[in-house]
Amino acid sequence: MSVLGFKDLALANWTERDPVLDVFVKVTQEGVLEPLEPDALVAEILLPQIQPSIPQDVRALFEVARGCMCYGCFFYPLFTLATEQLYRVIEAGVRARVKALSEPMAKKTYQSQIDFLIENGVIPQADRLRWVAIRELRNIASHPYMQEILPPGNAIHRLGQCAETLNSLFAGA
Repeated sequence: MSVLGFKDLALANWTERDPVLDVFVKVTQEGVLEPLEPDALVAEILLPQIQPSIPQDVRALFEVARGCMCYGCFFYPLFTLATEQLYRVIEAGVRARVKALSEPMAKKTYQSQIDFLIENGVIPQADRLRWVAIRELRNIASHPYMQEILPPGNAIHRLGQCAETLNSLFAGA
């Protein structure tokens, strides 16, 4: 482990499970603590699915972020990097949804596109604050001042939320 708090990559260890995962455990239904195994983590990462109605470019972005998350088992910071990419995937989804509604791209800012989708009933008005938070998380991820490190469970939860968000954005499209 390096002074940076994650695995020092080397030719001899890049394909080995990241030892940082040893600090995380899973609690079974019986209350037993078990180590997080890569196969179990990847199985959870592969669960969230996005709808075929979502444009192929956005689906590809989602799958690349998901793939990076899978490889977090070998290099732990990839869980965070994948999560940060998910915020940009949602932005790409917003842009694609606005375009699909034949709205001229005069609405260039992310916020103006979100506002347009709210005004047109694609995003419920009640979800405005949630979308402001998603945009803020995208901004933080895209303009970092330090390396954030997320726990695997948090990253996997956000992957599921991203899938749900994208699916809702293109429901009925």
